[in-house]
Amino acid sequence: MVLVIKNINKYIDYIQDPNDTFEEYLKKAKEYNVRCVFADPDEIDTARQVLEGTDIIIAGAVDFPQGKLSLKDKLADFKKLADLGIKEIDYVLNQAQIESRDYNNILTEMKEIADFSRTYGVADKAIVEMCKLDQEAKKSICEIALKAKPAFLKTSTGRSFGGATVEDVRLMKSILKDEVKIKAAGGIKNYDFACELIKAGANVLGASAALDIIEGERCASS
Repeated sequence: MVLVIKNINKYIDYIQDPNDTFEEYLKKAKEYNVRCVFADPDEIDTARQVLEGTDIIIAGAVDFPQGKLSLKDKLADFKKLADLGIKEIDYVLNQAQIESRDYNNILTEMKEIADFSRTYGVADKAIVEMCKLDQEAKKSICEIALKAKPAFLKTSTGRSFGGATVEDVRLMKSILKDEVKIKAAGGIKNYDFACELIKAGANVLGASAALDIIEGERCASS
């Protein structure tokens, strides 16, 4: 039985296909009316011009996909984007701290960025590579997020060996409840899988296959 999610386009943070120019990417985003696109600082004006008259969010990214910057440098990059009017920012948690299970510093980073983001009216999306963690570490990161209160906890950069899974999203939802939203990303290629992730608790999906997912809804509805 197919799980039917209506208007799935508005769940999708659309990732640019490297074969598309930025203008082609924006035109596709506009045609399919996705939730969100991503722009570098020097692309923001172009994005605003092309997407004028839509409700598509223009988002930015910090320390993506490496997760190597210091907290000070991350906050400086957050401020640059916030000053440019960006209202959603995806960032990668410090990977060395994640791999060493340095939970105190992970909490400090997540909380300081969340506090900064609330002050500037930004929705922060903290990314952890769930595929690299065992169950206990996954639970610990979710419990930290529950304390720090980022706007979103995100399952993956989409650049590692694994991406979003229904099981991880269910685990995240069981801990985060409605306190922190969930963004599932990595390996979301079709409408059925996208629906399963949403049913499991994902609020937003990061996908380069946005157009295929949206077309999948159209086929399922016809």
